[in-house]
Amino acid sequence: MKTIRLVPLLLASALAAAAASQEWPGITVEVKADPAVEVSQNLTPTPDGFHHLDIKLSNTGTQPVVLGSIEIRIPIQEPITSDMEIAYGSSCMGQRPVLIHKAGESQKGSESLMYAMLQKGGASHLFAGALSWRIFLPAIRLEKNAFVIRSTGEGKLLRPGETIPYERIVLGRSADWPALLDAYGTAIAKENGIKRVKDVDFKGWATWDYYAYKFSADDIFGNMEQIKKAGSAADLIQIDAGWYAMRGDYTADRPDLAGGMKAVIKRIKDAGMMTGLWLDGFRANTDSEVFKKHPEYFLHDQDGKMIVQVRRPEGVDRDRVYFDYSHPGARAHIAAGIRHLRENYGIPYFKIDFLRFGLNQDILQANPSVKGIKAHDPTITDVERMRLGLQVMREAVGPDNYLLGCSAVFGPAIGFVDGMRTGGDVSPRYEAFPERVLANAGNYYLHGKVFNVDADYLVFREAADEDEKVSAEKVKRGGSLALNEARMWADFNKLFGNCRLSSDNLLTLRPERQALVAEVFGYPAMDETIPLDYWQHGKNKGDGYELLLARHGQKIFLGIFNWSDAAKDYQLPAFGGVHTLQGRHSKIVGYAGGLSFAELRRVMNSPPTQSTP
Repeated sequence: MKTIRLVPLLLASALAAAAASQEWPGITVEVKADPAVEVSQNLTPTPDGFHHLDIKLSNTGTQPVVLGSIEIRIPIQEPITSDMEIAYGSSCMGQRPVLIHKAGESQKGSESLMYAMLQKGGASHLFAGALSWRIFLPAIRLEKNAFVIRSTGEGKLLRPGETIPYERIVLGRSADWPALLDAYGTAIAKENGIKRVKDVDFKGWATWDYYAYKFSADDIFGNMEQIKKAGSAADLIQIDAGWYAMRGDYTADRPDLAGGMKAVIKRIKDAGMMTGLWLDGFRANTDSEVFKKHPEYFLHDQDGKMIVQVRRPEGVDRDRVYFDYSHPGARAHIAAGIRHLRENYGIPYFKIDFLRFGLNQDILQANPSVKGIKAHDPTITDVERMRLGLQVMREAVGPDNYLLGCSAVFGPAIGFVDGMRTGGDVSPRYEAFPERVLANAGNYYLHGKVFNVDADYLVFREAADEDEKVSAEKVKRGGSLALNEARMWADFNKLFGNCRLSSDNLLTLRPERQALVAEVFGYPAMDETIPLDYWQHGKNKGDGYELLLARHGQKIFLGIFNWSDAAKDYQLPAFGGVHTLQGRHSKIVGYAGGLSFAELRRVMNSPPTQSTP
């Protein structure tokens, strides 16, 4: 394995070179490859205030090159003190929320596949972020007074004469951190050709959180009638996992659904609503027809043995295998299943789950005995393989229909999905709510620009609202929410997201909790929402934001969330002075002043709070 390091910057003009070198001097790129590759880099200032760092890897020899690791080091010229704070942006649903800690603390395990932002005092922020995820996953972290970006080459092959780009990186600095994130979201959309995110405001009901896999047609129809009573605008019934005969086979229904899926979907349509269907886009069972007929469509380990994750000794859905979308047959199979659902069932909305299992890191984590992965095409990376699958899924869904990504590392899915789940699955436990508020609202800068952020279901039940049909899963059975705790999740969903789906059993949910569903439906989807206390939270995954500023048209709202057990005073002059909230309570306050949303955000940035004695 040979290593090449290249320091000089190759810029379009001498003037740009001088400006960029002064702003971000001393950038180095180190690539381990066999044989060595030629590396060039180009740092260009752009009108949005960023500098774009473009790196190219070239095979100028006569033999194929196998890529190993890539490391980019971007020195920070100013001294970094231990009390400065570093923010690592959320980059994977349920696994990597925003994380903020002191620069002097251990950075072990701290990284982002999206961005890192260093706060050098309240008036100065340094920023490094990725704009693309087409071949590599850029892992960004702070290390020894530098932003360091690392990727594995995974043995990707460069043929003689071939040049490939590394992922485009942006560097920036600003006194205004929301302006940095706003510009970053805009830059991601531009880089990935996203001109307009679908403007939707879904309201309805979903099967998953209450029933999990075990729902009947009558369960769907009964809840459909109830959700229509919660609001005339209810328009979506989302049928999650469990409707199909076998994971991986999406042209065969579960045999015990009365009338089959076609009849279920017709009745939903006759009620004036649309049906959304769930698919596991990257996994199947060994009992599936596709696996039995085409084992070559699935990933194998370093010894050529099928990778099978065994989840239980026996029964339906006892194991998982992983689609290999470098194989054209696997791509044709998933595309045919989606087209069947779209064309024969009239499905306009697809929730495609477990996208992260398109990547080696998540397959290896789920299967510790596996040390390496062999794909049909070993010359491409897992990111390229994942994107080949996503491309045919997007084409099969169709440009006018809705594709919601779920359980994803965000970057490689950008440009393919219309919506994205960004927080872990919610549950009827109070402890779930602050964690999901952090995970979802921390991605506010992507919402409506890059994709629609889906915050997951409206879940308001307590054990008294459950019957024998509730799922036996530990996190679903025995809801423990007091009404004020359930209201906190309702208030968050009034101010964030545009897919509000109840997932309790509305036939047993008590009236005061059903009223929360109607309250959420009564709020329009917000045009923008921002956590004002971004830097005060995210110290751990359960450290949720307390102050959310939101706007719909000219109307401005402030959501106040006291996640602690003690009462707190919130000093909010722009919203009438002091607001006292008891522990585990929230409220939404309307704005009556004359400032614009942007002006109000600047005035209120990080307002103080204190505990009431």
